[in-house]
Amino acid sequence: MEKWKRYVVALLVILFVGVGYMFYSKEPEKTMVEEFTTVEEAEAVPVTEVVVYVTGAVEAPDTYTMPQGARVGDVLSLAVLTDEADPEQLNLAQLLVDGTKIMVPKQGEAVAVPETDTTNGIHVNSATKEELMTVPGIGPAKADAILNYLKEHGPFKSYDELGNVKGFGEKTLESMEGYLLVP
Repeated sequence: MEKWKRYVVALLVILFVGVGYMFYSKEPEKTMVEEFTTVEEAEAVPVTEVVVYVTGAVEAPDTYTMPQGARVGDVLSLAVLTDEADPEQLNLAQLLVDGTKIMVPKQGEAVAVPETDTTNGIHVNSATKEELMTVPGIGPAKADAILNYLKEHGPFKSYDELGNVKGFGEKTLESMEGYLLVP
């Protein structure tokens, strides 16, 4: 019987060594962090740019290509204000919107404020809350929803993208199509 126990013990030792070798020689698996970074790198979105035209009391009136998220003050630092410029009449913190014109007034000169004419439409990417509320069917809540969407996601690229704003369904979009303009 003693011999039988030795064989069982030897078999168990060989079994444990074999299982240990299998676990030791196994290739390490990728960690979840590595997989997530790979997905993020694959879905990276290129930085978009905006083009604006700067004119008026600047040394270098021209079109400027700026990164999305740039502000009026950023582009004016490139255009270089003249001594007679009156930047206090402009909102230097306003986000740049692709395709817009920035007119820098001279001191004592009034800024030409474009009239809100809903027959030609409101440019939704650059509109104020008050301008948005002049559109039939847009009250304070929908105007705030549009402005919040702009802050979170950047400018609208197409009219259909307005459907992503909370409270804007197909019927709402159809009724406002002539009033809201998206470049």
